Amino acid sequence: MKNLIFSLFLFLVLSNPVNAEFVCSSTTTAANIFADGDRTCTTDAEVMKVTLLKGEFYNSTTGATWVLKEGAVSGDIGGSASINYLPTIKKSANKPGTYTHFRGYMNEVITIKGGFSTADATPLHCVTAGATVNVFGMADVSCGDGTCITDLADKAEVNITMNDMNPGGGSGNYLYDAAAYDVELLQSDGSTRATASGNVDQMRAIITLASPIVITKNSKVSVEMFFKGTNALAIEWSASSAAAGCSNISNVAPVFTITTTVTE
Repeated sequence: MKNLIFSLFLFLVLSNPVNAEFVCSSTTTAANIFADGDRTCTTDAEVMKVTLLKGEFYNSTTGATWVLKEGAVSGDIGGSASINYLPTIKKSANKPGTYTHFRGYMNEVITIKGGFSTADATPLHCVTAGATVNVFGMADVSCGDGTCITDLADKAEVNITMNDMNPGGGSGNYLYDAAAYDVELLQSDGSTRATASGNVDQMRAIITLASPIVITKNSKVSVEMFFKGTNALAIEWSASSAAAGCSNISNVAPVFTITTTVTE
């Protein structure tokens, strides 16, 4: 009997690079954030609505593909909620072969809501509000019109359309290349990389498995693919002073985990 378990716990980066050194907590003050190297801390999204589209195994050499599930499933992964997209896989559905990667697909539009209030005697706030700038973030600090990121009363759900991975960055705009996985923006055919923000239709995460898996008609395969909104918001402080407050709040990432078990 052979039992192979591969588990990946990934922060699927969907924003401007943010090297937050700590997580916002109930004791975090404005001075704490301002003193951080990048003046940033992360916090969970209260609401994070996503639509998952497909999950599949893939062989990067042969092109062999085993589609485990296809079809839109929408849900809120904010707070403690999560989505496990993939079904129980029956042996009759096995597609024998060797696979080197897992690929997960999701809609390019994410709806997010949340924020953070500091632990100061007079708290300073940073919330999702207004229109996005540079794709990922919100930076409206002109209060009084209902769209101010520093006014707790203005906190609202905001739609983020992922149609550029690196605004202003040139040719790398439609592929994020990390050590263990890539995130690619695709056109409506679900396979061709986007060439402009106007033809982005969906996103694809391409995860390299720890080692190739071999599937036979008798393999018992279990795959769990979870998305959660943990630490999905980056709170960025003004460069001028701690008292100046928040200058930007942006979508960092949903947490994406995949666990694959193959038993013969």
